[in-house]
Amino acid sequence: MNALPVAAPRTAPRVVTIGAALLCFACVVLAVFDFFVPTSNDAFTSTADYLYTLDGLPLMAGLLLIVAGLHSAQDGRDGRLGRIGLLVTAVGTVAVVVCLLASFVTRSENSLGPVYVLGTFTTFLGLILFAIASVRAHVLPWWAGPTLTVAWIVGGPVGDNGPLGFKASGLLLAAVAIAIATVTPRTVTAGH
Repeated sequence: MNALPVAAPRTAPRVVTIGAALLCFACVVLAVFDFFVPTSNDAFTSTADYLYTLDGLPLMAGLLLIVAGLHSAQDGRDGRLGRIGLLVTAVGTVAVVVCLLASFVTRSENSLGPVYVLGTFTTFLGLILFAIASVRAHVLPWWAGPTLTVAWIVGGPVGDNGPLGFKASGLLLAAVAIAIATVTPRTVTAGH
């Protein structure tokens, strides 16, 4: 029995667009928190802490949908490395989501110890592998995979007040997601 693909190549642009929309929504919310809504560092003390944590769900879902859609758009030409990159990104995403949900339930950001950090770094590794596979496949614009990777590192889960990020760095990630969602339909149309 053959496994079903993540998405048929012709539906890949739709999956990427939905992922980009979720990611952009989450990034705009993060920017609002960066500029206007203070949150605590560990123990949840306000509604804002819960909302900030819940905002991680569309952020992670958006990333995973974008990568899955881009993988599908390449229709297997990204090879084993592309599949591994998608799988590693998915594992990291699930780890972060589990951590976010545990934090929500326990009212503490550090409820699962290093799981959040490990999951985040796993998404970095998965995106790096996926970017290499995408560049090698010559299906997507050469910049799509590497730019998504850099924007995720700077504007994703650790970018927000992290060592590589800056205030509202998620907006950079949102801009990259929009750019990728814009070029994906043309890529799929030209390639098929």
